[in-house]
Amino acid sequence: MDSWLIDKQLPYHFISASGLIRKEGHILLIHSLRRGWEMPGGLAEQGESVIETLKCEVLEESGIVCEPEHFTGIYQNLMIKDGYGPLEGMKLPPVVNLTFICRYVSGEPTVTEGCDDARWVVPDEAAGMITHPLYKKQLADMLAYSGSIVLDTFRYNNDPMKMMFLSETIL
Repeated sequence: MDSWLIDKQLPYHFISASGLIRKEGHILLIHSLRRGWEMPGGLAEQGESVIETLKCEVLEESGIVCEPEHFTGIYQNLMIKDGYGPLEGMKLPPVVNLTFICRYVSGEPTVTEGCDDARWVVPDEAAGMITHPLYKKQLADMLAYSGSIVLDTFRYNNDPMKMMFLSETIL
């Protein structure tokens, strides 16, 4: 399918959802083996709503049950990228990331298969822990949330640490 995707130039994207979960002045971060510290989230599966994706991914990655309260942003990658893990050797379509601020419901941070750490941290500490440029930007946008939605467009080929933000619109 990857050569078909490249040859046809169709408007095809994966959708992901991630959340900033708040609890008593702290926010939840997970440590991904692949990307470092980040907010929990992941790709929507076939037939799954965005909200289902958000709740399921947060629970699977951290052991925390959350409830979304505010939709905060859309972050669109324009580039096809190389697959990794079981998708190595394939080309993957761009991802549209949707971000939410969420209310903590229950659970304790738990180490999972893809994450070797999960913890509550104060927001200033979180900003220093996250190194990936997209997740750093998303965190800053969510911490500054005042009711407006951020729409960011960016691109990178195979080095996410060298991403380029192309445009930002605030609605």
